[in-house]
Amino acid sequence: MSMPIRFPEMRLQAVAALRSLSDVRHQQARWGRVDEGVNYYEDFSLIVHVLYDDCAVLPEPEAAVGAIIHSAEVLAFAELELVLGPMLDELGDAADEVYGTDPRWPAVVRAAGQALLVMKRVDEGAAS
Repeated sequence: MSMPIRFPEMRLQAVAALRSLSDVRHQQARWGRVDEGVNYYEDFSLIVHVLYDDCAVLPEPEAAVGAIIHSAEVLAFAELELVLGPMLDELGDAADEVYGTDPRWPAVVRAAGQALLVMKRVDEGAAS
C-alpha cells in the first residue's frame, strides 16, 4: 500500500489537468470558451500552470512524490515532460491552436492519458 498523499486536493487538480490534456475532443469543445453564467475558464495555459506551477508535478516529478504523486507515477510524468517540455520551450506563449496543430501534440495527449491511467491504477490499488 502506498503512503498517503499530503495534498490530496492538489492531486485532484493534477488529475483534472491530465484529464483535459489527454482528451482532444474536450480541448476542442472547452479550451478558450467563455460561457455566460459559468465562472470557470479552461485553456492550455491553465493546464500548464496547474502541472508546472500549482502542483509542481512537472518538470521534475520526483520532487512531488509524497506531496502530490506516488513514486509509482514518476515515470509516467517524466515521459509526459519528455514530450511536453520541449514544446513549451520552443512554442512558449503560443495560442492553444498552435499547440493543438503541432505534429508533436498527439504524443503529448497520449503521454497525458498514460499518466492519468497510472494515477488511476495507483489510486485503485491504494483503495483495496
